[in-house]
Amino acid sequence: MSYKDILNSLSNDSDLRTLTDEESGKLKALLLDNYMRIQRFCQKHHLSVMLVGGSALGAVRHKGFIPWDDDLDIAMPRKDYNKFKRIFEKELGEYYALDAPNTGMKSSNRFPKILIKNTKLVELGMSPDDKNACIKIDLFIIENIPTNKLLRYIHGMLCTGMMFIAGQVDSYEARNDQFKTFMYKSEKGKKEYDRRMRIGRLFSFRPAYKWFNTVDRVCQWKRSGKYMGIPTGRKHYFGEILPSEAFIPVSEGEFEGKKAYLPGNADAYLKNLFGDYMKVPEKADREKHFIYDIEFE
Repeated sequence: MSYKDILNSLSNDSDLRTLTDEESGKLKALLLDNYMRIQRFCQKHHLSVMLVGGSALGAVRHKGFIPWDDDLDIAMPRKDYNKFKRIFEKELGEYYALDAPNTGMKSSNRFPKILIKNTKLVELGMSPDDKNACIKIDLFIIENIPTNKLLRYIHGMLCTGMMFIAGQVDSYEARNDQFKTFMYKSEKGKKEYDRRMRIGRLFSFRPAYKWFNTVDRVCQWKRSGKYMGIPTGRKHYFGEILPSEAFIPVSEGEFEGKKAYLPGNADAYLKNLFGDYMKVPEKADREKHFIYDIEFE
């Protein structure tokens, strides 16, 4: 059972927030408005940006948000992200903060997050005073992947290993009684929590944000070729490798009645990520989020 599966199985915690229909609608409207602003910004600067993950699935299967989902995932190729990062503060800094590795933010994320200022979203394991406890849009970086099988294996193992260590150290640094109590509600949760603490402590001679800076650096592969992938995505390095044309150039789609952009071959991308993606999962198998508090202003 994966870490995410364990969290999902424990998600009946009475302290977790189940958003009301009104809150869910307000959150989706906020995310949509901000996504459209970011999309316009990317178009202005000729940057390729696309919906990915559950947001791409929602665009194809539901023409918008997945009904029970309440987040938004986008992605762009590394070369576009590098430009995006350079010009972000000047044009978008009024509305957002970029919480990302190698930006001076001391970020404890394996991928960038665009934080919407003057909002609040406290998730499992976060302190209510955390400066990053905001409503956010996740930004995944599409990387070049080595064409040579041996180089691809070495690169993939390095990326995966660094992400594993960074994640354990982050859990160790962020440990608190709330998260421990949550995980200790089941034997599997207890074992996972204790394992993360042991490994995190072992590698905590270096702060988590420095490990995540390393993750960001090692995931980059300078030479373009036949393949691209999202090493920091839900299926990690080896699970998200596709021919380059599956990502770029982007294709057009619809999201909540507005034009949006999707991976170049959205069908191949979604099949790789979800299998039979048009089949609606049973309620027990639907992905959950772990919210303790939310404020829109």
